[in-house]
Amino acid sequence: MDERALVRKFMDADMQLTKGALEVLRGREDVDAVANQVLLALRETEGRPFMITADFITKVLEGGVRGQQGQLPQVQPPAPPVEVKPEPSEVEKRLPELAHVKFKPAAAEHESRIRVLKDITGKSYSEGELKDFVGLFKDRYERLSRMLQKREDLYDAVPISSLGNLADGRLVKVIGMVSQKRESSAGNVMIELEDPTGRISAFVFKGSKALMQKAAEVVPDEVIGVVASLRSGDRGPRLFVRDIIWPDLPVRHELHRAEDPVCAALISDLHVGSEMFVEDMFLKFVKWLRGEEDGVGQQELASKVKYLVIAGDIVDGIGVYPQQEKELLINDIYKQYDTAAKLLSQVPEHITIIIAPGNHDAVRPSEPQPAISERVAGGLYELNSVMVGNPVWLSLHGVSFLVYHGRSFDDIIATMPGLNRQKSTPPMIRLLQKRHLAPIYGGRTAMSPEQQDYLVIEDVPDVFHCGHIHVWGYERYRDVSVVNSGTFQERTRYMQQLGVRPTPGIVSVLDLQTHQTKVISFA
Repeated sequence: MDERALVRKFMDADMQLTKGALEVLRGREDVDAVANQVLLALRETEGRPFMITADFITKVLEGGVRGQQGQLPQVQPPAPPVEVKPEPSEVEKRLPELAHVKFKPAAAEHESRIRVLKDITGKSYSEGELKDFVGLFKDRYERLSRMLQKREDLYDAVPISSLGNLADGRLVKVIGMVSQKRESSAGNVMIELEDPTGRISAFVFKGSKALMQKAAEVVPDEVIGVVASLRSGDRGPRLFVRDIIWPDLPVRHELHRAEDPVCAALISDLHVGSEMFVEDMFLKFVKWLRGEEDGVGQQELASKVKYLVIAGDIVDGIGVYPQQEKELLINDIYKQYDTAAKLLSQVPEHITIIIAPGNHDAVRPSEPQPAISERVAGGLYELNSVMVGNPVWLSLHGVSFLVYHGRSFDDIIATMPGLNRQKSTPPMIRLLQKRHLAPIYGGRTAMSPEQQDYLVIEDVPDVFHCGHIHVWGYERYRDVSVVNSGTFQERTRYMQQLGVRPTPGIVSVLDLQTHQTKVISFA
């Protein structure tokens, strides 16, 4: 059983393997039988864990698991004492109760080293006219086509206008933007491509299963390369496709590493103001950051956290989805941000908070989005914070971060087969392969026609951090840490309609020196 099939086996059972667990399983000759044994033990385990660790698998193989509760992700805070949860409206009265203990965070010894590398905030000059959209797509094509031309398999691609001068049957390579895709009644796929010199139809025939799978992953308005046989016709040349190529990331990427032993905690989708905001989990997370949880190992990890990166949806907003008002605890946007600021003010002062907006925040709906305004959320500006737009490219202690809330997941999940809302990292990887954060125009993701396309993934990040889906996920793709940080909100009625089962209270902590990620559940 290969690695992908092994991971999928556990994902289908709504569980995820840690890297260590995967290595333990792969080290066994009878990997398939062992995987089935572990899954059987999990089915008999009361309160089965979401993350399957190496220690858990070892205990199963040694016969140490007999219907007992399995371990949570790699690091787990101790269970809190049983107490009656006060009403959410008492949040401000409870905040001072956070105890102050003897805790000397190692990260406090190091200055923050943050550089905002690319951000639309303060640089939006679009007037929204037709010429601006033409300029946006021209910029997209030029930058993505340059990436494709650097690939060894497309270096000799030719302009579409030159195809009429070439011999019938010749093998050609073309780079174009997808203007249209449709399936014929016979089951074949036609992809309409265009470049600055012309348009051409490219046909994918259903005889090749692998090629049809690639064709299914092609979406409108993205830039792709095709290898094809040229066929002449009465209405001009056509392409019979042999391969489809995306810009993708290089197979190997040299990671940037911090000189100091510091970490970044990654979260998103707090949705403060919603009745479903899991305030107790969030306060438990804040206490952990302050070193107020027992256990030397936990305090050591917490002491290294230098950055808290929030990938959007700080508040629940007003009128974002149908009948939202029935689930609002705070129905004033200013008070939502005031409450969020009070909660975040309890984060230790040595931790710099990076705050980006999402589609629930009080910013324009079209992407790229500027930072949340001080006029609306003044309290956030009084924190040790850096307010940024969406998306944003950052350097934290020399490590490159691409932070994007993830609204375009709605479009790409609806368009591409095999994607769903319960697996949060596959849509992220598709965007990395396409080298664009929102390739589909005209869907649920509105776009602002800026002078350049801020959604092109021109560089290779060390970390790609998103939210929006409300389901935690982590994996490595071509040396990039792909993290979806889940949520701090329980399941709303709207999520039920979408079939989303959120995973609240899970936090990823990334070591900026080693790039190892530890996962903590505050649920």
